[in-house]
Amino acid sequence: MKRIIGLFLPCVMLTQIAEGGASNHDPRSVLLRVSDVRTSLKPTAGPNNVNNCLIVYTDGRLHLELRRQEFFFGKASYLSYEGVLSDRDLTFLRSILESSDVKNLPTPPSPKPPLASDHFSWFTAEISRGSGVQEAGYFAWDGEPKPSEGDEKVWEKERRVLEPLAEWVGSTKSLDHAGWKKVRNADSVCGR
Repeated sequence: MKRIIGLFLPCVMLTQIAEGGASNHDPRSVLLRVSDVRTSLKPTAGPNNVNNCLIVYTDGRLHLELRRQEFFFGKASYLSYEGVLSDRDLTFLRSILESSDVKNLPTPPSPKPPLASDHFSWFTAEISRGSGVQEAGYFAWDGEPKPSEGDEKVWEKERRVLEPLAEWVGSTKSLDHAGWKKVRNADSVCGR
């Protein structure tokens, strides 16, 4: 079973990362799209599958998806919200995205399946730039095959540089939600 899941889960992960598609809004207005995923195949005290997604548009509108699954084969909960960032929050986000360290990150290497592991996590960011979309992010797992030393170094650098962004994304769930509205969940992942 672990081997089947070890083969299946990375394929789903890579499909989500590589999959393109149209959002519900004009894609040219997307400033940032972030996916933060953690999966554990071992018993845990909390959810064993977490998939958070955040889209921020250039005008400060946002779409937040929170997906949780307490048991591997159990029912997952999906909550989606839409709101608008304050000018202060949008300015702070832009300062993170416009830092030279973030701008200079290379596109990270993708993991090479099959991965046999009890734990997978990844954080990916798609940042709109004048010339296109910059992809950044990092991956982690605790099984086989071990990533190459080069891939590990790239992911570690990306993790360090993206830490302020990851913290900002995590804090959006605790922002003043006055004016945010709960919206119906789409049959898509993060507006795709």
